[in-house]
Amino acid sequence: MDIKKRFVPAVLIVVVTIGCLLLGRFTRVAFFLALAVVSAFEVQNVLFQAGLPASKCLPIVYIALHTLLCWVGASVEWMTALLAGAVFAAMLWTVLKPERGAGFAMTNVFVLMWPFGFYAIIIHAAAQKAWMMPILLAVLGTWACDCMALVGGKYLGVHKMAPVVSPHKTWEGAIVGGLSSIVAGMLISWILGWGFWVCVGTALVASTFGQVGDLTASLFKRMAGVKDYGHLMPEHGGIMDKMDSILFAIPAAYFFLRFVGVI
Repeated sequence: MDIKKRFVPAVLIVVVTIGCLLLGRFTRVAFFLALAVVSAFEVQNVLFQAGLPASKCLPIVYIALHTLLCWVGASVEWMTALLAGAVFAAMLWTVLKPERGAGFAMTNVFVLMWPFGFYAIIIHAAAQKAWMMPILLAVLGTWACDCMALVGGKYLGVHKMAPVVSPHKTWEGAIVGGLSSIVAGMLISWILGWGFWVCVGTALVASTFGQVGDLTASLFKRMAGVKDYGHLMPEHGGIMDKMDSILFAIPAAYFFLRFVGVI
């Protein structure tokens, strides 16, 4: 592996992400919307290779309308109704065009739930005034977990976590990653002055769900017989290859913070 080819894109990814998050509400929301649209094509291409074609327009129309609702501050009831309407449209499409088969409807519903159901929560969080705590804790906690899980797995890994899905992941690496997310939460608390246990708990919850998301995405790729979701970023794959854990981590952090009454 060429370290330079992998390191330079990684730095650019971090810089662009931080820049888009800090520039303002419009940039944050637009950033995650753009990621969702690119992810639509990546996931659908993988599904197509697996013999499961899906609509390219339905999820994009859904996530665009959802973003509009978030931007104007619509209630969660409206967002729930929109998701229900998108699922209904997927079913109706099959009724009107039965030659496509029931699999077409089921694949569309799957795509609406994952990844777009998770993108919808992330966009909702990004549009809020209290966006920084869930997104920052989730992203940094998950990044720390992912990086140190690789190191822990390399030097301490013995017991395979999910050998069929991801042969290189170990329980030892996962534990090291989880501990690293706790350290990340402690550092964020110290630097920004946020509550210690809130930061530690949120980072740990986010990284734990992030590891599950990573394994889930790996399973889908393995089932489809592909290595990466896309080839947009050299040595890093596609957008979904970088968002697989974040898609689970940010919603987990957001709901955890709401549950404990911080946001």
